[in-house]
Amino acid sequence: FYAMQSPISIMDLIAYTGYKYMGLCCNMLIGLAFGWRGYYVALLWTASAMSYFVLKTLSNLVPVHNEAAAAKGPKREFMLLGFAGSQLITMYFVSQTKFLQ
Repeated sequence: FYAMQSPISIMDLIAYTGYKYMGLCCNMLIGLAFGWRGYYVALLWTASAMSYFVLKTLSNLVPVHNEAAAAKGPKREFMLLGFAGSQLITMYFVSQTKFLQ
């Protein structure tokens, strides 16, 4: 992250957040097999799992700063929770479909 002076590259962030598309494919297959109820149960499960994965992975990669450094930039926890929460939101909006009855 540039904003948090962390050694994580942009390509790593793109790779970590790109895992959501595998979950979306699984959701669609479950939705075709079990209808819209199964789809939304699978969406809730995979979106929660993706958010947890991003939260735990990035929390291990982003170093904890001392109090003086944390006062200068954004809070580490808010940034990590923002990235994890964005996975839930983007999986929901990307997966909107009118084809499941």
